[in-house]
Amino acid sequence: VQTCALPISPRSMATYGAHLHYQQDISNLDCVSTADFEELKEAVAVDARNLDVAWIILCTSLIFFMQAGFAMLEAGIVHPKNVTNILFKNMIDASLAALIFWAIGYGVAYGDTGGGFIGTSNFGIGTSKNAIRNGSGSGLTGSDGWEMWFIQWAFAAKAVSIVAGSVAERTALHAYFIYSSVFTVFIYPVVAHWV
Repeated sequence: VQTCALPISPRSMATYGAHLHYQQDISNLDCVSTADFEELKEAVAVDARNLDVAWIILCTSLIFFMQAGFAMLEAGIVHPKNVTNILFKNMIDASLAALIFWAIGYGVAYGDTGGGFIGTSNFGIGTSKNAIRNGSGSGLTGSDGWEMWFIQWAFAAKAVSIVAGSVAERTALHAYFIYSSVFTVFIYPVVAHWV
């Protein structure tokens, strides 16, 4: 007598067969053994984790495309002589935010809490549970953790560039980059840490 861990329907035969790592005839199979069920559960968990990471990267890409959208909007509202300046500000916003958020901002936002106010670890490549790992695959979901940094960087860069349109043609370039740096290293990360 075979013990069934999971009765299997004809509709799920194809899915079940695709997840088995060995070849077997499943045309007459009406239940899944416990060993096969555990193998199937593990395969589905790996697929789910990979889909989660892919979804985060897709959403991050859409968020980052907002950067281009705001750049075009801002280019359309300034005098023609200042279009290059506003596009340069938007490009530097993303670049500067990437460097600063990686070095300091992500640690302030997702490091181990220091009195409930700011994070005190994860600067650069950190060592806490939310740290970015470089190729180790030891993150919370088995990835390197870069996808979480990627989405938070996109939000930080986007939040910084929203202000670019309101101060277009009104601030000096160096003053705007000081604002951009302070926002990326302190304002956005502290709020993200609280949430």
